[in-house]
Amino acid sequence: MQNEATVEMTDDVEADEAHKQRLEELLTSLGGKLHGLAGEQVAARQQLETRWLTDLRQYHGEYTPDELARMREAGTSSVYVNITRNKTRAAIARLSDMLLPNDDRNWGIKPTPEPQLSVMSNSGEQEQQDQAREIREEAEQKARSMQSAIDDDFTEARYNGKARDVIGDSCLLGTGVMKGPVVVNRQRRAWRQDEQSGMHVMEIQEEYRAGLERVETWDFFPDMSAATMDEAEFVFERKLLNKKQMRELANLPGVIDTQLRKALESDPDGHHISNDRRDELRAITGVDTVTNGKRWELWEYWGPLDKDELIAAGVEIDEDPLTEYSGCVLFVGEHVIKAAINPLDSGDLPYSVHNWEEDPSSIFGFGVPFLMRNPQKVASSAWRMIMDNAGLSAGPQIVVDKTAVTPQDGKWQLSPRKVWISTGKVPLNQAFYAHNITSNQADLYSIFQSAQQLADTETNLPLLLQGEGASGGPGSKTLGGMQMLMNNSNIVLRSAVKNYDDGITEQLVRRFYDWHMAYSERNEIKGDFSIVARGSSVLIARQDQQEKLLALAQIAASNPEFARSTEWQGLYREIVRSMSVPADNVLKDEETVEQEKKEQGEQMPPELQLKMAEQQLKQQQFQFEQQKAQWDAQLRQQEMQFDQQLKTAELQQNREVKLAELALKQELTMAQLQAKLGIDTAKIQTDREKAAAELTDSQNRRAAKDRNMDMGFDAYG
Repeated sequence: MQNEATVEMTDDVEADEAHKQRLEELLTSLGGKLHGLAGEQVAARQQLETRWLTDLRQYHGEYTPDELARMREAGTSSVYVNITRNKTRAAIARLSDMLLPNDDRNWGIKPTPEPQLSVMSNSGEQEQQDQAREIREEAEQKARSMQSAIDDDFTEARYNGKARDVIGDSCLLGTGVMKGPVVVNRQRRAWRQDEQSGMHVMEIQEEYRAGLERVETWDFFPDMSAATMDEAEFVFERKLLNKKQMRELANLPGVIDTQLRKALESDPDGHHISNDRRDELRAITGVDTVTNGKRWELWEYWGPLDKDELIAAGVEIDEDPLTEYSGCVLFVGEHVIKAAINPLDSGDLPYSVHNWEEDPSSIFGFGVPFLMRNPQKVASSAWRMIMDNAGLSAGPQIVVDKTAVTPQDGKWQLSPRKVWISTGKVPLNQAFYAHNITSNQADLYSIFQSAQQLADTETNLPLLLQGEGASGGPGSKTLGGMQMLMNNSNIVLRSAVKNYDDGITEQLVRRFYDWHMAYSERNEIKGDFSIVARGSSVLIARQDQQEKLLALAQIAASNPEFARSTEWQGLYREIVRSMSVPADNVLKDEETVEQEKKEQGEQMPPELQLKMAEQQLKQQQFQFEQQKAQWDAQLRQQEMQFDQQLKTAELQQNREVKLAELALKQELTMAQLQAKLGIDTAKIQTDREKAAAELTDSQNRRAAKDRNMDMGFDAYG
């Protein structure tokens, strides 16, 4: 029996050893596979990194070492006129100001519309209408609670500051990356009074929350075969760690200590798959390089994983043949040190990308320096030529005939009050000759100005966005003209703002929403909600928006139908925000307003009712004045017609009286007088027609003569 037990124990030990060996083989296979896949993405991104280095040199106003060597060899100016930096900084500042307002968030959450609620609200039964209203109010309350929960996560993670860094990356290099939600361990500190000693002691509580990170573009290696993040199957993220940070990885839960130890022992100097560009970046900015810094590459992989690979890394999973597993793997070199299942049930990758200008063929876009590459080259070249021409044309070129004079001090350089000795072989007026180099400053400067205008055109960033004036016609000096110019200049930023809304805001908030739906214990925040990105809503200038909101309030208040369909609290909140006043400091919160409405029987405030009554009275008075004006116009028209008829009758009567008096004087009958007047009238008409015919004939003859003269004939025949 003892022998049998010993044999069974031996078999179990051998089975365990075989199982461990198989798991190590799977881990080694996984590490080798991910190591090779990461190397492929690094190689595919080399061309982009070369472009980014050029963008950085252009942003910092630096020539490449080869360009500087050629300039020194040619003896030309090496000055660099940097028009790229202002453009890029203007784009960063303007985009950050629009996307990250201080008094509002650039996103929101609202309940998903349900057709059934609309049917219930439109039904004739009061019970169903009340039920639909209660369901809708409950959904809106949950949406507000979810919005507050995500907003709290963003505040804890310093979302605005990291979003500005992302915007800076996208404007400079063309691509900015935001990562979230990520699990972070935060410490909360609180002071409490000890009951026994009476002294205040500090308590430190640790909690795991959803956070977010800004990922440097240099450390982001997505699936390079994909054109968008939706098409990307996986993502690699690189982190450069020193030896101390590598050892601290052992404190993370789930880390495989043996694999981490192997990684440190097998390569004590640090293992690198990609190129470390820090020395090149320091050289561009003029910082001394650090040659003795050892860094290990910790790679973070997000994407599909095999079931056996996850099990080998110690991950507990439900073995379902129909399930595609998505997870995260940390590895150094070919050593996998940790693996985990993707915390999001949707399997979404926790990375969002913003491009200043999108590239339809790549996840990475184009930044401002790349878009104005050629104008910057023209501007720098033109300014170098200006400097070279200014140096040459500053003074004349002197030609000296050595046979005519010799310098007394033996030096042929010109200097003030220098003494020359004549040789007597050549007349002194022929000893020196001065030749002036033509100054082309005006022509060269026009080229420089054209380069600046070309930069405005190619980047769609006018000078107005840089705080400089712009010529927009006579009306541009007025307040309305400047507002129009500001609104027109904002149009060029709509594409970048929409890219941010689509690429980062909607996707990031959606993932945080999924996180809370899956892991939050607060049922009052859970529901079916829609994500709304509001970055593009601030494109209208605040002053213009304020005027439109005030006009909208007047229109709504003047019409009872409009007033009933207007959300007055929301409208007033938008008016306050348009005045750049913090709405939370001057307005009541929505819960307080709702409570006061219920206490007042959900009636409209008396002040608003009085204002609406005054508006209705003014509207009725305006309509009455319009009707009265129409009546007055009709009455005046009738009076004018009557006066015209009366005057016509008086003239006719006076004519008949005059004719009777004339007939009496000439002793004629009225018939004879009328016949005589008819003959005289016909004669006068005949004379008029004859005179008109003679005038027409004279004009025709003159015109014919002019035509003959134009054709070269001397007479008219």
